[in-house]
Amino acid sequence: MTTYDEIKQEIKTEIEQGQTLEEVKDRSHELVDNYVPIYNNRVLEEWQSMPNDYDNRGAAEYGYEGDTDIIRLMILDLHLYYGELVSTVLNDLEQELESAE
Repeated sequence: MTTYDEIKQEIKTEIEQGQTLEEVKDRSHELVDNYVPIYNNRVLEEWQSMPNDYDNRGAAEYGYEGDTDIIRLMILDLHLYYGELVSTVLNDLEQELESAE
């Protein structure tokens, strides 16, 4: 499971390579999509490792219609988890950059 520190380091590296924080924010959905696993075994592993606060929240927040597909529901939970984690990292980095100026 990708951690806060790993995400922060990845974003810092992108900024060091010339991207602005705003550019990273604009494509934050792409970052989130990259962190959410696509293979069922990884989905199961990461879903079991994420904080319980996110269990069964993805479907409620994003909406889910159709047949019950437990893997799809887990992916929605993981998407919500990584979305909030990336958002937290971006906000923390923004505060760090502002205080450094």
